[in-house]
Amino acid sequence: MNNIATGIEQLARMIETIFEDKLANTSLNRGQYAYLLYLHDYEGANQYDISRDLFIDKTTVAKALKKLEETGHIQRRTDQRDKRRVNVFLTAKGKATFEEVKAASDDIQAIMSTNVHPDLVKELSTLLDLFIQELDLKWCDIKNYKRESSYSVASSQDMQLLQERNIYHFRPEEKLFIERFGQYVLNWIRYEQDEETGDLFGSEIHFHQISDVILHGMELLREFEQWYFSNYEGTVRLRIVEGDIPMQKLMHKNHYLFRSYEKQGDKVYYYYEKTK
Repeated sequence: MNNIATGIEQLARMIETIFEDKLANTSLNRGQYAYLLYLHDYEGANQYDISRDLFIDKTTVAKALKKLEETGHIQRRTDQRDKRRVNVFLTAKGKATFEEVKAASDDIQAIMSTNVHPDLVKELSTLLDLFIQELDLKWCDIKNYKRESSYSVASSQDMQLLQERNIYHFRPEEKLFIERFGQYVLNWIRYEQDEETGDLFGSEIHFHQISDVILHGMELLREFEQWYFSNYEGTVRLRIVEGDIPMQKLMHKNHYLFRSYEKQGDKVYYYYEKTK
């Protein structure tokens, strides 16, 4: 099996079939098991929380919750602090049915892992979390979820998580200014700073495949400059690879001045600067 997406899809269908077989005596329909497992851990979650965390369309979640409410597994209550928010809770029947679903889930886990080394099971769990993060942004884009980002200098934990992907490597003196989407590091500026002058050299501006260089790059640079010029007096110098037209447009749109170019190996780099 060389195609990961096809393999995971087949695995999901087999798991769903086993769930149906084990829970045939309950009143649950196909696909409802995930809601009980989720609500047991996140009691009081709202429809948006459930949709985002389970990666299920909001309309589908609404229909599923209505059916679960009709069968007595859940109840919905208006949040007293925010009347626009409706929180979802398991009923006594829902909690009892959860125990059956949890037992079925544990059985399926045992079937998959009994003859597999524990280290491989742990590795699969880690890899699944990683791939879910990578696809999360595309899913949100397709489902038209609002992109709510925050910006800051990356923490040591952020840097470690990126390096653990075995793609990104950073020298001790390098830092990142990042755009964060939920728990995911999305876009960033890789930089080094001169301790004496405060001047900053950015060697890379990285964009996730779902990001638009101009649209999201302008916001990233604005936030980056606000952080830098609010804390330091100096010059920002950014390096761009020759031929990267979108990045060159981004520099010009954000009023960076071309200063010089340099050839390193088979690449030519352009250097742009901006001073407060």
